[in-house]
Amino acid sequence: MEEETLKQYMNEYYRGFTGFELEHLEDFAKCLKEYKEFNLADYEIAHLDNDILFPPGDIKIGVRDARTTSKSNISKKILMDIAVFTMKMGGENIKRILEKILLEKSRNDATTKDATGENTTEKEIDRELITIFVKEHMLLFYKDFDHFEKQHIDDFVTAIKNKERVNLVNYETEHLDEDLLIRRGRTPQGVRDKEKKMGVDVIKDNLMDIAAFTIKKSAAITTKILISLGYDHFENLQTKDAAVEELRKTKDKLNSLIAKHKEDKEKIDDLEKEKKIAEERIRSLENEVIKLKESEKKKITRENTISR
Repeated sequence: MEEETLKQYMNEYYRGFTGFELEHLEDFAKCLKEYKEFNLADYEIAHLDNDILFPPGDIKIGVRDARTTSKSNISKKILMDIAVFTMKMGGENIKRILEKILLEKSRNDATTKDATGENTTEKEIDRELITIFVKEHMLLFYKDFDHFEKQHIDDFVTAIKNKERVNLVNYETEHLDEDLLIRRGRTPQGVRDKEKKMGVDVIKDNLMDIAAFTIKKSAAITTKILISLGYDHFENLQTKDAAVEELRKTKDKLNSLIAKHKEDKEKIDDLEKEKKIAEERIRSLENEVIKLKESEKKKITRENTISR
């Protein structure tokens, strides 16, 4: 996949988080400050589409640390809640992108078929096939978050307890590859609340930092998936091009045979005409011979009559 195309898809991914801090952060921060459990399932139902793999409130593939409960460490649980919510929102974004890619591919395939004179059927852009394709890649997306809570949440919990922030630039440098679009420590345009001053509310700052880190990690995973799809697409194109070239050669050969057949048929038709003309000439000559014989016979008869 070309870098510019990849950047377009990643821009689309990041745009899905526009307004994130303004719309969601206060809901998580309120529970954290009041030390109350956050109902993530209800929150997802209210703010997200149905996930095609996992039920509201969780990602059941080892993302959470099973030892963490609201009783054991509610702060840690709420931090993980916002991380899971961010993952699910990222999943929603990548689902839309994958559907778009597959629809474009299906339509391109249909256009190629139409160009060769074949009929395109609705089955070739079947929504069920798209869903299967998306599910496979969404599972890869979520599986890359395995052990997320064990690996990252404690760092942000500690920062909250110490009333300080995690240094996102250093943290991303340590844990993430460099982003194609966004510098380390920065979030996509429109995701953070520009009017909020950093340092005034350390809980909100850290909640947004873990969300920002999750968004960037989601982007890194999405990039890998899109690059993989790009290679697959390139290989498919090469295979398709080879098949099209083979079909073109076969078609040219067939056209050549048809042309030769037409030429041979014209020659045969000409020979048939010549044969017919020759047969008519033969019949004409035969008639002339018959007439000559008749004439000769009559002549002999007359001569015999005179001699008597």
